[in-house]
Amino acid sequence: MTLLLRVGHAMGPFHPTVGAFARHDVVRVGWDTPKLVGEVQRVTWQLAVGHPTEELDPAVVEDLVARGLLVRVEETPEGRLAFARGHRVQPLGVGTLPTDDGGRVVGTWTSPVAELDPEAFDIWAWAHLFPDLDAAATGLSGASAIPGADPAAVLDRLVHRLPELLAAGVLYLDVPRDGVRPAP
Repeated sequence: MTLLLRVGHAMGPFHPTVGAFARHDVVRVGWDTPKLVGEVQRVTWQLAVGHPTEELDPAVVEDLVARGLLVRVEETPEGRLAFARGHRVQPLGVGTLPTDDGGRVVGTWTSPVAELDPEAFDIWAWAHLFPDLDAAATGLSGASAIPGADPAAVLDRLVHRLPELLAAGVLYLDVPRDGVRPAP
């Protein structure tokens, strides 16, 4: 089966003037800020956090995949590896609080976002330090709460956990980039 995952960080609606209706929604992907025009594109992008559903318009999905705002991940070792080499994660949240089971609550005392078990917390806390998800799986293998010392097994777990972490809003998928913005 194939996963369908959203790529990018939602920056919100663009209002051309104060009080005007939103013209589009902006998403940051790497150094770019593509637009989601209309409710159907925005909702399709927001709902892409796992296995595709019948609710999603196939034409809109194809358009967003072609634009790099959605990605299909074939649930095979080769498919996961191809996806992992072209994507990375970025955490969202303002802090963490410990839980009794060794996990963490992401957010604050007054505004908790999600409770993460130790495996999910390690993905949230450490995977963004690597240039892509393939490198993250290698770096986290044997050194985190993600079971296994084999990078391929860790990558399998990492990809398996992405839909719930995306849906919880604690991280977003991005594309690899270096520290220098390309010249226009």
